[in-house]
Order: sequence, then structure tokens, then C-alpha cells
Amino acid sequence: MDKDHLRFAFVGDVCLPFLKGTPAGVPEFNSWPTIRREIGEHDFLVGNLECCLVDERCSQKAREQPMATPVAAGSFLHEIGFTDLCLANNHSLDCGSGALTTTRESLAAHGIRGFGAGADLREAEEPVFAERNGCKIAFLGACDKSEYYASDGRAGIAPLEKLRLGERVRAAAAEADLVVTMLHADLEFSDVPGRWRQRLSRWLVEQGSHLVIQHHPHVLQGIEEYQGGVIAYSLGNFIFRLHGNKYQEHQAGVFDSMVLIVDVDMRGEKPVLAHRTIPLHIGSDHLPHHMTDRSREKASVRLQARSSLVAERNVHRKIWFRRCRLEAVSRISHLYYAYRRGDIASGNRTLHQLLTCREDRRWMLGLASLGYL
Repeated sequence: MDKDHLRFAFVGDVCLPFLKGTPAGVPEFNSWPTIRREIGEHDFLVGNLECCLVDERCSQKAREQPMATPVAAGSFLHEIGFTDLCLANNHSLDCGSGALTTTRESLAAHGIRGFGAGADLREAEEPVFAERNGCKIAFLGACDKSEYYASDGRAGIAPLEKLRLGERVRAAAAEADLVVTMLHADLEFSDVPGRWRQRLSRWLVEQGSHLVIQHHPHVLQGIEEYQGGVIAYSLGNFIFRLHGNKYQEHQAGVFDSMVLIVDVDMRGEKPVLAHRTIPLHIGSDHLPHHMTDRSREKASVRLQARSSLVAERNVHRKIWFRRCRLEAVSRISHLYYAYRRGDIASGNRTLHQLLTCREDRRWMLGLASLGYL
């Protein structure tokens, strides 16, 4: 690459619990060399690590079904070529704060920068800096799973709170030549981001973030350019156990994957960004694969259609309202049947989450405002 240019390759959710029990902790990723050749020479490979890396020090009873894999998986991530991984998500603490520590240690041991989570609030929120070709890049992460927020005396993830996040972006922009902000938020399996998330993403660009890259919906959502920045609302899954996963495998779009490539020209006063995508499909081995030319063309059309949904304000509002309504029906049904069958604990957990979780308050606001908010 020219010294005045940078190339970023962004991918979706990376979850490795299927590695547990394998002899070396590393599967055969035979499709990756071909994908990497299509990406071309690049400076950064960035994704969201949607699991924790554990050893004997970690409590694997923190959740009933933790998304965790042995620390040996760090070598797999290194062999792929990841340079940076966001840890601001709802599974970084599946096995407690000890697992967050081992995850960060394992990534660092393999030369991978982890960001968006830490031993306390300061550490979780501070940017991670990288330098390439004389340019300084800042990586920030945030997630709206409020029950896992870090605090002054507690390990956890960086909070997705607008004013705090805006301050972080402005501070990073004052110090770095390029700012990458990664968000993990919103409703799963939705064709569009929440209206609130589109407004937030555009506002973050206005505050100085050049790239706003997002995960959590597990399906691909639109990409848009805004005031010189690039916003990707969801990169879907990249490495994920889908076959045999009752929660995901029957949801439309979860097998669609991609690599988002962003080329940055640093010669002017401001970075100039250009992006393209490589459509992929997740196979029975839980890994992404190239598609036939015809399937690839169809995948590109689907992504363009989702990008156009985000661009059309009224269409976006209607789809978002419909998704909020479906979520409401699902939650009310869960409450009703939990209490009806006498599962008071399950019903109370759901009710507590609805009343306290920031993620749920946002879709409820979308429902109450008919999709405007």
C-alpha cells in the first residue's frame, strides 16, 4: 500500500465456542486465503469478538450457556490476521470478570489490540491507538447492555451513552488522524437499525468519528456515507455456530456475511474514504466462504436494498415501528406464558430487564413514537 493510504477490513461477529474440545483449538479455515487475496494488502483487520477466552481461572457458571472458548483460540485469531477486536458486547463477561482479563491478556499476547472493555470504567472507555504510515488511528467501542457496564470499581464494557461517547470521540479526534467507533446495540434480526441508532451514528460522525462500524443484529444492515464518513449499521455474523443453533439458524439473513473494505486517502487536510464489500456465506463449518457469481450478485443486491431502506426516512420509520411491535408481542407473550405455567423466576427476570435495560427502553420508545424515535 502507498504510504499515504490505509486499508481497513471490517468483519462481523466472531464467536468461537465451537472450538472447545478440538485438539489444537484451531479449525481448518481453508476459505480464508482466497478471501484474504480478494481483500488485498491491508493495514487493519477488525471485528467484534462475541465470546470470551477462558482458562482454569475463569468461572464458566456465570451464565447458563456461556459463549466461551479456551485461550488457545487466540492463536487462531492471530493466524487469521486480526489486528484489533472490539470487546464492548453482551458476551464479554459471560464467564465473569476473570474471563475478561484472560481474553484481554490472550489477545495482547498474540499482538491483537482489544478495546471497549476493561478492569474499570476508565480502562473500558479509553481509546486504543495504533500507528501506521505515520498516521495515528484511534479505536473506540461501546455497547448498550447496561447490566454489564464498567464502573469505577467494576470490570465491564464501555457504556453506550450519547454524551459520554461524544466526549470520547471528540477527545480521540483531537489526538488521532482517524477515529473508528464501534457500537454493539439494538434489536437482533432487524432489516434496519433503530431510528435512534441512525441519528446517533450520524451525530458521531459530526463529532469527529470517520468510521462508525456496528454489530449485534446478526444480519446485514445498510451502509451509508455521511459527511465524509462511512457508517455500517450491522456487519452480521462472520464466524458463528449457526447450524444447530436453535436461536439463530431459522432467522432470515443470518448466514449472509461480508467483509467491508475501507480505503483511506490521507494526503489532504481530511481523510477521504472509499468503501466496497465482499459478500460471503457462512457454511456448515461455521466459517465464511466465497459465493458463486450469481449468488454473490444477489447478495450485493440485497445489501444495496437494505442501504436504500436506511436512506428512505419514511420507509425506515415504518419498518422500525413494525420491528418494535414484533418485539413487544414477543416479550408480552413470554411474560404471559412464564407466569401462566408458574415460572415466576423467568417472568420476573424478563420484567426486570424490560424495566431496567437501556436496550429495551429504546425499542419501547420506538413503539410509542410509531417508529419516529
